[in-house]
Amino acid sequence: MSRIFFTILLLLLTILRPFISILVVVIRPLVPFLKKRLNFERKNFVDPAFHNSFSADLCFEVSSEGELEQVRSLMSAALIKGLKIEILYSSPSVEVKCQNLYNANPNQVRLMRLPLLSAFPFDFLYFKSVWQWVSAPVVIFCRYDFFPELMMLKFFNKKFILISGAFKKMSWYKKESFKFFDMVVAATDLEKKNFQELLGEKSKVYSCDFRVPRVLERYKSAEATIAAKSWMNDYIKILSGIPRHKKIILGSAWESDLNILNNSELISQVNKGEMHLLLLPHKLDNETSEKLLSIVKSIFGGAVRAGIVNEEHPYKGDDIVILQTGGVLCELYSLFGLSYVGGGYERSIHSVLEPLFSNSAVITGPAIERSTEYDLARGLVGNEIHVLNNPESFYTIIESIDVNGLDLAARDEFGARMEKDMKNIFQDILEK
Repeated sequence: MSRIFFTILLLLLTILRPFISILVVVIRPLVPFLKKRLNFERKNFVDPAFHNSFSADLCFEVSSEGELEQVRSLMSAALIKGLKIEILYSSPSVEVKCQNLYNANPNQVRLMRLPLLSAFPFDFLYFKSVWQWVSAPVVIFCRYDFFPELMMLKFFNKKFILISGAFKKMSWYKKESFKFFDMVVAATDLEKKNFQELLGEKSKVYSCDFRVPRVLERYKSAEATIAAKSWMNDYIKILSGIPRHKKIILGSAWESDLNILNNSELISQVNKGEMHLLLLPHKLDNETSEKLLSIVKSIFGGAVRAGIVNEEHPYKGDDIVILQTGGVLCELYSLFGLSYVGGGYERSIHSVLEPLFSNSAVITGPAIERSTEYDLARGLVGNEIHVLNNPESFYTIIESIDVNGLDLAARDEFGARMEKDMKNIFQDILEK
């Protein structure tokens, strides 16, 4: 009966969707956010990647860089195998990486910005239809973006696969959406058990996090990746010479994360040159970096040696560096024994698997509820990932961590298991 109600709800939402889209287009001049979002969606009209006309083998739905990273290895495996893929993405933050995938594989990749505000059952004027665009017989969702128009693809005889499935922030709608999936790759062993209880023991449910093998791959090639940014070489040489327990990296740092640094003993150590801090902002624009620098100077005092380092401004011997570059955070974690992952005083923490499998101890803020990565890390080496419910406890925690006593064997064993499981899952998905 619940399945019937859910299906009726999807049909009702589908009927309402065109009217909502038309209303949004009408009022867009009055609402800057709507106008900005619609302008983003309308880039589909002029994007060659959107107009690629081949029929794909697999369709991927992602909404963030984190979700793209979750399925990136599967995408790569499909492309190497010669399959064609299409990607639905809903966030501007992931556009550059999706476009790079297309540019590297123009005959195998097609892209669509998900029309959240301009969706329609069929292409019409300003509006675009997901149903008309999606050509692949298999749709792969990552995590939880179960928009009604996407769920309706099930009635077009599509096979549904869920990657990194988890019972986070559970709702009736989400639970019923889970029942549409033919295969689930759960985020953890516990989540696998939850899915098997919901879908039945005979359901096809795996437990694997594709991010682990990808992080391990990036860890192995970290030195070469960093060396490719030649303007960083002088700084990396100095950074590599600092003992692992005498330097701290703050990855994907927000302004709200910097409160953890406001400790007199830490301030003294940094100002004396006994501790080095590296911050990588969550946004790479000049305004964000300048704001972080201003906060750092207000905490450590005007005499602190702190500065922004980027391709135009090389390292000048500062004890606090705000590094304004992308694509190397995962690799830089490998140089540190102490890593703080940002976002914990915002909506949710960023990736903890990157520093963890780069052989670093991990500290985060308290917003861990949405993170299946935290659940996995906690279950693996629970005493090496720490949550700061109180920012003032940061210095106490870093002083208590023995960076030379981390359980690297547990990481290696788990990583080997994930690589093996991932290969088996890829074979199941990609073999026809």
